[in-house]
Amino acid sequence: MNRSAVLFSSVMLAALPALVRAEAEQPKEEKKEEKKAEEKVEPSVGEVVTNHEIIVRGQKLSYRATAGMMKLTKDYGEPRAEVFHMAYQRTDGEAATLAKRPVCFCFNGGPGSSSVWLHLGAFGPRRVVLPAEGVTAPPPPYALTDNQYTLLGDCDLVFIDPVSTGLSRPEKGEEAHQFHGYREDVESLGDFVRLWITKHERWGSAKYLMGESYGGIRGAGLAEHLQSRHGMYLNGLIVVSGLFDFKTLSPEDQNDVPYLTWLPGMSAVAHYHRKLAAELQADFAGTQRRAVAFARGRYALALGQGSHVPEAERQEVAAELSALTSVPVEVILRRNLRLDPGEFRSRLLEREDLVIGRFDGRVAGRTGDPSYDVVFGAFSGAMNQYLRQPAELNYQTDRPYEILGGPGMTAWNYSLATNEYLEVASTLAKAMNINPALRVFIACGYHDLATPGEAIDYTVRHMDLTAEQRTHFTWKHYDGGHMMYTNLPSLEKLSADVATFVKQP
Repeated sequence: MNRSAVLFSSVMLAALPALVRAEAEQPKEEKKEEKKAEEKVEPSVGEVVTNHEIIVRGQKLSYRATAGMMKLTKDYGEPRAEVFHMAYQRTDGEAATLAKRPVCFCFNGGPGSSSVWLHLGAFGPRRVVLPAEGVTAPPPPYALTDNQYTLLGDCDLVFIDPVSTGLSRPEKGEEAHQFHGYREDVESLGDFVRLWITKHERWGSAKYLMGESYGGIRGAGLAEHLQSRHGMYLNGLIVVSGLFDFKTLSPEDQNDVPYLTWLPGMSAVAHYHRKLAAELQADFAGTQRRAVAFARGRYALALGQGSHVPEAERQEVAAELSALTSVPVEVILRRNLRLDPGEFRSRLLEREDLVIGRFDGRVAGRTGDPSYDVVFGAFSGAMNQYLRQPAELNYQTDRPYEILGGPGMTAWNYSLATNEYLEVASTLAKAMNINPALRVFIACGYHDLATPGEAIDYTVRHMDLTAEQRTHFTWKHYDGGHMMYTNLPSLEKLSADVATFVKQP
């Protein structure tokens, strides 16, 4: 099995049960039942348009919301899928100006996640109400509020749910698996973006993509695909807690890179829980610099030597790893200097009988990934309320909104030969070479143990780019985890940073 497929569950935006086993492993009877279930799905509503006003930082913002389906077709017009999306376009301004506003297409990752997280968590005009620090779950029922940090003030927004997520489904008679793969996904979303831009006459607008988690891989692939297939050149790619190369997260078969990229995040989490020595606790920024320098230097050299590392050096490296993470030296030595987030999550608060979250290491609980439990109920409840209420989107449907992995969701096709990792760094470099105007914004959460910032940093450092091209990257780090925007102070900073990025000429 290729390494990217092994990581299918590890980059999901939640600690889900397995979505569905690979189609090749399913008995024929199961496939027939699945097809029958898909054919009985309620017909889609189409599009519903509503008009709204909100007050953002003391100023009125008027906009049109469109919730509905975009039909994807085959070469000769036969329908193949309906892609659900929620689009927001400002209406308070001159028509000529509004028609040329920037537009940003937003999606999450998984693969297998709807766009609910970026939508109601960060950049949509309405957001779910969470405790300010984002480390505890709000009590049900859940509430929505006007989002003071929406990106709508600076660009129009389109939130896309890939096929088998949200309300998006294959057409009757079409197989879901034809959309469930790296290339398949890029092609179908590319078709959606082209259609939306064409139908709304926005070829003259600046265009951006925003992807979270696996959405980084999706976004990089989509940027190149839109250029080469449709001649659509983008202005920017925004990556939130993303990755470009599975090699940085999958430590199989003597791949030591992930142990290096995980270390700064584990150190940040240990610092948050006050498990480090006093001098390290006193200076978070300094401790992070120390962890990064150690990971890129002495630690990398020690792992590179394998069994040839001198015993004295082995002991010293273990001692520094222990200092930076609070995991006992003997545990690190027993693990041959290779400490992974699973071990770390169970060890850090072991005396308190707690495990820490994978998506947000600031969160602690009894089992599983407690950081997932903080957000799932709130976002699911808020989206189902937001979607159907007449005062909100008024999209009346009995079809369930699939937050993660809906019916027919199959194992992901990473389109690689055996023994390879999916990587799109070379794809992104190609897109940047062809389109010198393409800029990239990368947002990382210090306490993210799923897709740590050092992992995507490692990838970008190894991309074949000119010095000038490297100036097209903007890097920002925030307090919080994979969804750093659940921490209200970080959401405020993230919103301002992305708005600045979008407004750059």
